[in-house]
Amino acid sequence: MDLGPYSDTKAKNLSGGNKRKLVCAMSLIGFPIIEFLDEPTTGVDPVSSRSLFRLLKGLKDSSMVLTTHRMDEAESLCDNVAIQVNGRFVCFGTPGQLKHTYGKGYTVGLKHMKSTTQALEFVLESKIPYLKKAEAQKTVGEEESDLPIEVTYVVKDDINGATVGGLSALLTALNDLKKDLLVKDFSVTRASLESVFIDFA
Repeated sequence: MDLGPYSDTKAKNLSGGNKRKLVCAMSLIGFPIIEFLDEPTTGVDPVSSRSLFRLLKGLKDSSMVLTTHRMDEAESLCDNVAIQVNGRFVCFGTPGQLKHTYGKGYTVGLKHMKSTTQALEFVLESKIPYLKKAEAQKTVGEEESDLPIEVTYVVKDDINGATVGGLSALLTALNDLKKDLLVKDFSVTRASLESVFIDFA
Protein backbone atom coordinates (compact mmCIF):
# COMPACT_ATOMS: atom_id res chain seq x y z
CA MET A 1 0.00 0.00 0.00
CA ASP A 2 3.10 2.26 -0.08
CA LEU A 3 2.52 3.44 3.49
CA GLY A 4 6.07 2.73 4.70
CA PRO A 5 7.22 6.37 4.56
CA TYR A 6 4.37 7.31 6.92
CA SER A 7 5.01 4.69 9.59
CA ASP A 8 5.82 7.38 12.16
CA THR A 9 2.89 9.65 11.20
CA LYS A 10 -0.33 9.70 13.18
CA ALA A 11 -3.38 8.62 11.19
CA LYS A 12 -5.11 11.96 11.76
CA ASN A 13 -2.20 13.75 10.06
CA LEU A 14 -2.29 11.64 6.88
CA SER A 15 -3.70 12.99 3.63
CA GLY A 16 -7.17 11.86 2.54
CA GLY A 17 -5.73 9.38 0.04
CA ASN A 18 -3.32 7.86 2.55
CA LYS A 19 -6.07 7.61 5.17
CA ARG A 20 -8.13 5.63 2.66
CA LYS A 21 -5.19 3.34 1.93
CA LEU A 22 -4.64 2.83 5.67
CA VAL A 23 -8.31 1.90 6.21
CA CYS A 24 -8.12 -0.61 3.33
CA ALA A 25 -4.94 -2.12 4.75
CA MET A 26 -6.50 -2.44 8.22
CA SER A 27 -9.62 -4.11 6.85
CA LEU A 28 -7.57 -6.65 4.88
CA ILE A 29 -5.45 -7.81 7.84
CA GLY A 30 -6.16 -11.46 8.47
CA PHE A 31 -7.50 -12.15 4.95
CA PRO A 32 -11.23 -11.85 5.77
CA ILE A 33 -13.74 -14.21 4.15
CA ILE A 34 -15.74 -11.25 2.83
CA GLU A 35 -14.72 -7.64 2.39
CA PHE A 36 -16.92 -4.57 1.77
CA LEU A 37 -15.15 -1.70 0.01
CA ASP A 38 -16.80 1.67 -0.68
CA GLU A 39 -14.96 3.76 -3.30
CA PRO A 40 -11.56 2.41 -2.17
CA THR A 41 -9.45 4.43 -4.63
CA THR A 42 -11.11 7.84 -4.24
CA GLY A 43 -8.36 10.38 -3.63
CA VAL A 44 -5.65 7.74 -4.14
CA ASP A 45 -2.89 8.37 -6.68
CA PRO A 46 -2.77 6.12 -9.80
CA VAL A 47 0.36 4.21 -8.72
CA SER A 48 -1.15 3.31 -5.35
CA SER A 49 -4.45 2.43 -7.03
CA ARG A 50 -2.70 -0.16 -9.19
CA SER A 51 -0.94 -1.54 -6.11
CA LEU A 52 -4.30 -1.88 -4.38
CA PHE A 53 -5.75 -3.60 -7.46
CA ARG A 54 -2.94 -6.16 -7.42
CA LEU A 55 -3.43 -6.73 -3.69
CA LEU A 56 -7.18 -7.26 -4.01
CA LYS A 57 -6.78 -9.60 -6.97
CA GLY A 58 -4.43 -11.69 -4.87
CA LEU A 59 -7.10 -12.37 -2.22
CA LYS A 60 -8.15 -15.69 -3.78
CA ASP A 61 -9.92 -16.98 -0.65
CA SER A 62 -11.90 -13.79 0.00
CA SER A 63 -15.12 -12.48 -1.49
CA MET A 64 -15.43 -8.77 -2.12
CA VAL A 65 -18.36 -6.36 -2.47
CA LEU A 66 -17.17 -3.14 -4.11
CA THR A 67 -19.07 0.10 -4.76
CA THR A 68 -17.53 2.51 -7.25
CA HIS A 69 -18.27 5.07 -9.94
CA ARG A 70 -15.13 4.05 -11.83
CA MET A 71 -16.01 1.42 -14.40
CA ASP A 72 -12.37 0.61 -15.12
CA GLU A 73 -12.05 -0.28 -11.43
CA ALA A 74 -15.15 -2.49 -11.55
CA GLU A 75 -13.99 -4.19 -14.76
CA SER A 76 -10.53 -4.85 -13.35
CA LEU A 77 -11.58 -6.20 -9.96
CA CYS A 78 -15.06 -7.70 -10.24
CA ASP A 79 -16.26 -11.05 -11.58
CA ASN A 80 -19.85 -9.76 -11.58
CA VAL A 81 -21.13 -6.20 -11.85
CA ALA A 82 -24.50 -4.70 -10.89
CA ILE A 83 -25.36 -1.20 -12.13
CA GLN A 84 -27.64 0.80 -9.87
CA VAL A 85 -29.64 3.84 -11.01
CA ASN A 86 -31.81 5.87 -8.61
CA GLY A 87 -31.51 3.19 -5.93
CA ARG A 88 -32.56 0.29 -8.18
CA PHE A 89 -30.47 -2.40 -9.86
CA VAL A 90 -30.96 -2.15 -13.62
CA CYS A 91 -28.62 -4.92 -14.79
CA PHE A 92 -26.34 -7.63 -13.45
CA GLY A 93 -23.74 -9.88 -15.05
CA THR A 94 -20.08 -10.26 -15.86
CA PRO A 95 -18.38 -7.25 -17.46
CA GLY A 96 -18.25 -9.13 -20.76
CA GLN A 97 -21.95 -10.02 -20.63
CA LEU A 98 -22.97 -6.43 -19.88
CA LYS A 99 -20.88 -5.05 -22.74
CA HIS A 100 -22.24 -7.66 -25.15
CA THR A 101 -25.89 -7.26 -24.09
CA TYR A 102 -26.15 -3.53 -23.47
CA GLY A 103 -23.15 -2.10 -25.31
CA LYS A 104 -23.34 -0.61 -28.78
CA GLY A 105 -20.81 -3.03 -30.22
CA TYR A 106 -17.97 -1.50 -32.17
CA THR A 107 -17.62 2.19 -32.97
CA VAL A 108 -15.71 3.33 -36.05
CA GLY A 109 -14.25 6.81 -36.27
CA LEU A 110 -13.27 8.21 -39.68
CA LYS A 111 -11.32 11.40 -40.34
CA HIS A 112 -11.57 12.70 -43.90
CA MET A 113 -11.45 15.87 -45.96
CA LYS A 114 -14.61 17.66 -47.05
CA SER A 115 -13.67 17.14 -50.70
CA THR A 116 -13.90 13.33 -50.34
CA THR A 117 -17.28 13.25 -48.56
CA GLN A 118 -19.42 12.12 -51.51
CA ALA A 119 -16.95 9.51 -52.74
CA LEU A 120 -16.50 8.16 -49.21
CA GLU A 121 -20.24 7.84 -48.60
CA PHE A 122 -20.64 5.97 -51.89
CA VAL A 123 -17.88 3.48 -51.05
CA LEU A 124 -19.18 2.96 -47.52
CA GLU A 125 -22.68 2.24 -48.80
CA SER A 126 -21.43 -0.28 -51.35
CA LYS A 127 -18.57 -1.98 -49.50
CA ILE A 128 -19.31 -1.51 -45.78
CA PRO A 129 -23.12 -1.26 -45.63
CA TYR A 130 -23.25 -2.42 -42.01
CA LEU A 131 -21.85 0.91 -40.79
CA LYS A 132 -24.46 3.38 -39.54
CA LYS A 133 -23.57 7.02 -39.04
CA ALA A 134 -23.85 7.95 -35.36
CA GLU A 135 -22.81 11.57 -35.47
CA ALA A 136 -20.78 14.01 -37.54
CA GLN A 137 -18.60 16.61 -35.92
CA LYS A 138 -16.32 19.02 -37.71
CA THR A 139 -13.14 20.01 -35.96
CA VAL A 140 -13.76 23.60 -37.13
CA GLY A 141 -16.69 25.62 -38.49
CA GLU A 142 -18.54 24.51 -41.58
CA GLU A 143 -16.92 27.25 -43.64
CA GLU A 144 -13.49 25.70 -43.12
CA SER A 145 -12.96 23.18 -45.92
CA ASP A 146 -9.23 22.56 -45.61
CA LEU A 147 -9.33 20.79 -42.25
CA PRO A 148 -10.45 17.18 -41.56
CA ILE A 149 -14.00 16.21 -40.66
CA GLU A 150 -14.46 13.58 -37.96
CA VAL A 151 -17.41 11.21 -38.36
CA THR A 152 -18.49 8.42 -36.01
CA TYR A 153 -20.21 5.22 -37.16
CA VAL A 154 -21.57 2.23 -35.27
CA VAL A 155 -21.49 -1.34 -36.57
CA LYS A 156 -25.09 -2.51 -37.04
CA ASP A 157 -24.25 -6.26 -37.04
CA ASP A 158 -22.15 -8.49 -34.83
CA ILE A 159 -18.50 -8.67 -35.82
CA ASN A 160 -18.10 -12.32 -36.78
CA GLY A 161 -17.39 -14.44 -39.82
CA ALA A 162 -21.04 -15.33 -40.39
CA THR A 163 -22.23 -11.71 -40.60
CA VAL A 164 -19.71 -9.15 -41.78
CA GLY A 165 -16.66 -11.37 -42.20
CA GLY A 166 -15.10 -10.70 -38.83
CA LEU A 167 -13.10 -7.83 -37.36
CA SER A 168 -10.20 -8.47 -39.74
CA ALA A 169 -12.51 -7.90 -42.75
CA LEU A 170 -13.65 -4.57 -41.29
CA LEU A 171 -10.06 -3.46 -40.65
CA THR A 172 -9.05 -4.50 -44.17
CA ALA A 173 -11.91 -2.46 -45.68
CA LEU A 174 -11.00 0.59 -43.59
CA ASN A 175 -7.34 0.25 -44.50
CA ASP A 176 -8.34 0.18 -48.19
CA LEU A 177 -10.15 3.49 -47.68
CA LYS A 178 -6.96 4.96 -46.31
CA LYS A 179 -4.89 3.58 -49.21
CA ASP A 180 -7.36 5.14 -51.67
CA LEU A 181 -6.95 8.47 -49.83
CA LEU A 182 -10.65 8.61 -48.98
CA VAL A 183 -9.85 8.87 -45.26
CA LYS A 184 -6.85 10.32 -43.49
CA ASP A 185 -7.20 8.15 -40.41
CA PHE A 186 -9.59 5.72 -38.72
CA SER A 187 -10.17 4.08 -35.35
CA VAL A 188 -12.16 1.06 -34.17
CA THR A 189 -13.17 0.81 -30.51
CA ARG A 190 -15.32 -1.70 -28.63
CA ALA A 191 -18.12 -0.71 -26.28
CA SER A 192 -16.77 -0.15 -22.77
CA LEU A 193 -18.37 -0.76 -19.41
CA GLU A 194 -18.20 3.01 -18.93
CA SER A 195 -20.39 3.59 -21.99
CA VAL A 196 -22.91 1.01 -20.72
CA PHE A 197 -23.05 2.78 -17.36
CA ILE A 198 -23.54 6.18 -19.01
CA ASP A 199 -26.37 4.84 -21.19
CA PHE A 200 -28.24 3.60 -18.11
CA ALA A 201 -27.55 6.74 -16.09
